[in-house]
Amino acid sequence: MRFFFLLIPLFLMAQSFHDSDKIKNISASVVKIFTVSVRPNYYQPWQMRAQKSSTGSGVIINNKLILTAAHVVSNDVFLEIKKSSNTKKFIAHVKWISHEADLALLEVEDESFFEGTRPLKLGKLPHRQDGVAVYGYPQGGNEISITQGIISRIEQTVYVHSDFDLLSLQIDAAINPGNSGGPVFDEKGNIIGIAMQSLSTADNIGYLVPTPIIKHFLNDIKDGHYDGFPDDGLYIQGMENKTLKEHYKMKDRTGVLITHIVPGSSTDGYLKKDDILLEIDKQVLSDDATIKMQENGRVAANYLIRAHHINENFNVSILRKGKEISIDIPSKSMVTLIPFEHDKLPKYYIFGGIVFMPLTKNYLYEWGRNWVQKAPIRFVDITKNGNFPSSEHKEMVFIQSILADRENAGYQFSHALVTQINGVKIDSFQTLVQTIEDTKDKEVRIWLQGGSQIILNKKEAKIANTRLLKRYGIKDSSYLQ
Repeated sequence: MRFFFLLIPLFLMAQSFHDSDKIKNISASVVKIFTVSVRPNYYQPWQMRAQKSSTGSGVIINNKLILTAAHVVSNDVFLEIKKSSNTKKFIAHVKWISHEADLALLEVEDESFFEGTRPLKLGKLPHRQDGVAVYGYPQGGNEISITQGIISRIEQTVYVHSDFDLLSLQIDAAINPGNSGGPVFDEKGNIIGIAMQSLSTADNIGYLVPTPIIKHFLNDIKDGHYDGFPDDGLYIQGMENKTLKEHYKMKDRTGVLITHIVPGSSTDGYLKKDDILLEIDKQVLSDDATIKMQENGRVAANYLIRAHHINENFNVSILRKGKEISIDIPSKSMVTLIPFEHDKLPKYYIFGGIVFMPLTKNYLYEWGRNWVQKAPIRFVDITKNGNFPSSEHKEMVFIQSILADRENAGYQFSHALVTQINGVKIDSFQTLVQTIEDTKDKEVRIWLQGGSQIILNKKEAKIANTRLLKRYGIKDSSYLQ
């Protein structure tokens, strides 16, 4: 009898996913996306990369919009979509995009596209071990593909497209190229996530953007503006050591030690170094900075911060010098020294053949998937051990390359950080450009990290620019927007 009762739920789950009418109705609203994209070239910022074609998946939701993954349509120059029941392609456009959450909404020019379809509904956050069905158009065929799996984990994950950590679902089903952006359903036929990435070092492990993140995105844009997800700006240390807890008079309480607060972040001016963070929105933090998530185990506590919208207040309870304090804090976007840019062209400025740029993660990613091992170590160290602005540095500005010319002969610096120009501290790319352009001095003297110097005659450097642009086929000496 025990064996019989164990099989019933499995049998019912299989039945629900194999309901032919349900599959037909869902499939009619799952679309294939054809993207032509052109990506900026951060290594030669005056050029664009070659045109690229790719495919992905999406799903029709309310208001005749198509929900997909942002990376499926990122840097698009032309989009087409088709339904599973029709070979005709329709032109589409990106209406809204959240690079942080790897989500996008598309609209179709011809509303006849929606004939024979219905908007599919968003479901609730599932539980671990719940069954799911992945719909999409992975490479290897033209017809819609349906794969079954289960939810294996619910936790904060770094989204590859944005390098931003948000709640995600891990499933034991592969998400292959072409599947990205496709919907994943529960046994009731409700969307519980959007396929976004897979684990390259393991088989049959995929990750989904869950419905709480999708709903956050959809609610965010209701006012006609996308604000994004907030960040607390905290660097913390676990409080698992007994002596550490005794020193901070924690008694039987749990929490984490605040070791640094990013200037300009949400918590700047509200919390202090050496405060003990006990609760966020009345939820108790463990000593490892996690909170209990109902039936789904534990999740990183910053999930609670991310759940808010920009300018909404979140509440924290802290221990400061032995006294417990409750504080309401308005949420702000993430503040970072080395940003990850989207929908932008790279900034650059050429002076005397020297190419200056602000440091971005996009530039580091030019070294490929193993950029941490291959990119200049000084840049990698900044991103890993101090990626936050200060009064001294709003941006990090560096020499990307030197276009060889008689005017800059003898200078062989690349990837060197600029610290001063003519005695002015360089705290941003804008400061560098203004300092060079506005100086009345005959010479432009550039100090680099480590003490090296570059000295150029301003008039001769400007003349050199003209011949270098012609020689290297560069249209403009700068892009500053």
